[in-house]
Amino acid sequence: MADSETVDITQQVTSKNPVTRVKNPKRVAAGKAIAEKVRQAREEQKKKLAEADSIVANEQLRKAQEEARKAKEVVEAPTVEVPAAETPAVESKTEGALTTTQWLSVISIIISLVGIYYKREDIKKSFAKIKAPTPPPVDVKAPIKRSSIPPMD
Repeated sequence: MADSETVDITQQVTSKNPVTRVKNPKRVAAGKAIAEKVRQAREEQKKKLAEADSIVANEQLRKAQEEARKAKEVVEAPTVEVPAAETPAVESKTEGALTTTQWLSVISIIISLVGIYYKREDIKKSFAKIKAPTPPPVDVKAPIKRSSIPPMD
């Protein structure tokens, strides 16, 4: 009998029969083609992201240069008083305008309210069902039958 210290416990039980599995060559080729398409799509997406990042960076740089140029013009230009009536009119035009997304949001809210208005009867009925208390069940008891045995005095 061998000691438990000398027994190799890392040995695994394996089958003597070799596993021979024939792969479908069409399926393998299709898998490789899909993998290649995915790889190309990722590379193209990375390129597009890099282009977009460079465009955003260039736009930010252009805006920063424009702001710097405007600040420089303000510093170098002689002070000219602008009538107060003209300045607020220009600013109010840009501040008061809604973007397309904001208009779409407002329109969707209005449409939702109109839909609720037209379905108000259904809504009222459903609330009435919820609010209406159900009457408690009435206990209907059968009349007590008297037994033929008289009670003991």
